[in-house]
Amino acid sequence: MNPVLENDDVVLINRIVYNATSPKRGDIIAFKPKGNENAHYYIKRIVGLPGETVEIIENSIYINGKKIEEDYKTTDIDDVGIASEEITLGGDEYFVLGDNRENSEDSRNADVGNVKRDYIYGEVWFTVSPRKNIGFVG
Repeated sequence: MNPVLENDDVVLINRIVYNATSPKRGDIIAFKPKGNENAHYYIKRIVGLPGETVEIIENSIYINGKKIEEDYKTTDIDDVGIASEEITLGGDEYFVLGDNRENSEDSRNADVGNVKRDYIYGEVWFTVSPRKNIGFVG
């Protein structure tokens, strides 16, 4: 999730926010891939929402056939993985990407895939350590 988060950052996760609202495009979430309780938590940004179609073409993300503009810093998408063809998200599924797209295991990888709502632990919202990175995540 570089540059927003760095390896070894300690973050606070809001576990109750999604009891009142649904995850939104752009939210940074913590989740267990495929709901695997033995896996470590992944932290990624939501790009695709339930019921949408997602496809990556020439370094651009298309939602329902329309190119989206992202207002946060990312790297180029060299490997589109399974998003080389249109992916239709289920009614409880999200498509997530890391901001460091050159080096990120995310929904483009079959091992991670689409993230079901039940697998989302919460929204990452504040970095508490190290001191140089303390602040709200955005």
